[in-house]
Amino acid sequence: MSITMPLTAAPSVSDRADLAAALPAPVLAAAPGLELDGRQPELPQAQTMHGASVMMIDDEPMLIELVRAFLDDAGYTEFRGESDPVVGLERLRADPPDLLLLDLMMPGLSGFEVLRQVRAAPMLQMMPVIVMTSASDSRVKLRVLELGATDFLEKPVDPSELVLRLRNTLAFKAYRERSAWFDVLTGLPNRRFMVTQTASMLRRALRDGGICALLKVEIGRIRQVTETLGHRAANEAVRTIAQRIQDSVRAGDAVARLGDDSGKAVVSRTGADEFAILLPGLRRVEDAAAVARRLLAVTGESMLLDGHDWFPTVSIGIAGAPDDAAEPEALMHCARVAASAARDKGGSGYGFYSAGLNAAALERLTLEAQLRRALQRGEFELHYQPKVTLATGAIIGCEALIRWRHPTRGLVPPGVFITVAEEASLIVDIGSWVLGEACRAARRWFDAGLDCRVAVNVATPHFLDGRLVEDVRRALGATGLAADRLTTELTESMLMGSAEDSLVALVQLKALGVSISLDDFGTGYSSLAYLKRMPLDELKIDRSFVSGLPDDTGDLAIVRAIIAMAHSLGLKVVAEGVETAEQAACLQTAGCESSQGWLFGRPLPEDEFVALLGQDRLAHPR
Repeated sequence: MSITMPLTAAPSVSDRADLAAALPAPVLAAAPGLELDGRQPELPQAQTMHGASVMMIDDEPMLIELVRAFLDDAGYTEFRGESDPVVGLERLRADPPDLLLLDLMMPGLSGFEVLRQVRAAPMLQMMPVIVMTSASDSRVKLRVLELGATDFLEKPVDPSELVLRLRNTLAFKAYRERSAWFDVLTGLPNRRFMVTQTASMLRRALRDGGICALLKVEIGRIRQVTETLGHRAANEAVRTIAQRIQDSVRAGDAVARLGDDSGKAVVSRTGADEFAILLPGLRRVEDAAAVARRLLAVTGESMLLDGHDWFPTVSIGIAGAPDDAAEPEALMHCARVAASAARDKGGSGYGFYSAGLNAAALERLTLEAQLRRALQRGEFELHYQPKVTLATGAIIGCEALIRWRHPTRGLVPPGVFITVAEEASLIVDIGSWVLGEACRAARRWFDAGLDCRVAVNVATPHFLDGRLVEDVRRALGATGLAADRLTTELTESMLMGSAEDSLVALVQLKALGVSISLDDFGTGYSSLAYLKRMPLDELKIDRSFVSGLPDDTGDLAIVRAIIAMAHSLGLKVVAEGVETAEQAACLQTAGCESSQGWLFGRPLPEDEFVALLGQDRLAHPR
């Protein structure tokens, strides 16, 4: 009986097959010219399995010769045998083989101790060890496996089984070594490979006065594919994009082939949703733009995933060496900064690195770290902008707007930190805090006899992740605020992104008794068929249409159309961004009921807003 470690992950390689034949052709295409400190790196070895070196330590010299004969007949000719375990251990350390055959019961130094010392030596820790012994006690087998044996064979050993075990063990060793350098999903070189190759290319560029460019390709929305269609579809998307990138760089790419043959372009997968392309031998860094444009064209094409069309968004950052950086990690960082800047512009695009981009990235990183602590430290506060009726000017409600009182920078407006909060996945927690704080404030006003509804803006991630309804329920329950005193404001683009799912969420939200307002109306694309089905209470006309009133006839026509449509659907209308008396008069004439803007009041801290609310109550008794 024998115990074998599971080898199901090992690639299928025939006895005489070259290991390189088991690797995908794209991987082999990327390997030529690879250098590591002036020598070839220890990638999966392009040798036959039979070329592997085997060593055997056993106190029976005759058995060693028999095994030598077995393996020689099978094509494993590089064999060393040692009957003295002490000497054998010294030879192991001096010249490690690819695989060790080890007896257990030996005088002087047992196989258990040899195995323990082998696994304690850093250079021998990963060497496969097949234990061969006549001991059949299960406790013995368990002990050697605990000590790190790779496989276990009982004596007498069947020659065919020995050859098969040896072959499979070596195949698994080669697979493990390959995995250290190549990405399993795509077959492309991995980040470790790219760093070593970039180091070599940079040395050559510095020595010869050449120029290299590193392109960082970031694929957007891969996580959404995973969440919507599952891991299999996401993996298929990554594989497809990897092939498109490789085909684009290697098919007729004259720019990437400048210079000698040892300076070919290298494509690698450096992260879950990112790739890197190293372009050596350029005349100037700007030439990489031609490759970037080609990559954008091919990677942005639609693909069919689980029966659904999906269009990737791609951001490419370009960094040049030696001007931007002369070290591999620094160059990759520069390219990543440039890719992030390209992504922030929206849609697919590319851009070059600059020192200014690097400073902006450092500032954003610092801001994110401070933002993560701001919620725990109580640095956020709400300001309240009054919402008034145009007929009388009386305050009928307010909109809660978050502000960040930074300990050293003072009051930080939301335009500075909201985007960072969204990218850092902090916006949902912040939104939950806003809901709770706004409800607490509205309850305080109610208890003080002040009649004022409060409206809260909802961020897209908060609405889409399913927490909004529960957070609203929790905020109302904790404060005892009546649901009809809370309005949730959602944007047009948020709801139309997935209209059917939005309908379900809106119905759940409406069931709580809160009002629902459609914010920034007119700036996106709304399907009227969906709009009339949504349980809305009001529309807010975006400030971009209000700013041109009353003189801009186009804006006036749009405003009148929105008001007429809203009223036909039974919705109230609120105009945003009203700054002049002329705008207010125009809106009232057009039939708008209420508005907000600097004409009626800027966002105020709670104490100042409460004072304003008290004055308004005296001026407009209810």
